[in-house]
Amino acid sequence: MVLAHFGLQYEWTGFDFGTLPARFAWALLALNFSWTVLLLVVSGLVIHAAIVGPTSRFGRGFVFAVGLFWAIHGAYVWLVPMPLPQRLLWLRFVLAAFPATLIALHWIPLVACRPSPVDTGSAQVS
Repeated sequence: MVLAHFGLQYEWTGFDFGTLPARFAWALLALNFSWTVLLLVVSGLVIHAAIVGPTSRFGRGFVFAVGLFWAIHGAYVWLVPMPLPQRLLWLRFVLAAFPATLIALHWIPLVACRPSPVDTGSAQVS
């Protein structure tokens, strides 16, 4: 995804945005660049969380937060759908399935690799 957004940055340079005011074209490029850098940093931190393992407090919290971001994004996409022509309305389901897939990819491992509870010393002696 990072490569695709960096590619957009390159492809859009010098693009004729038609009647779109120059400040809006600049804002689109600035938002895309910022999103791309943020995505690059978050991807690196997700990889770091995978390396330190499922018992790392940072890793679990960070991966949960990334899943939460996608949950909020998915809710927004579902509640405020992109205006699409009638022939492309089927894309709304694809646009909703994308964040749902990312939520699953982030949260299922958190559930599957839950750390064991801390022993409180209340073991029974036989």
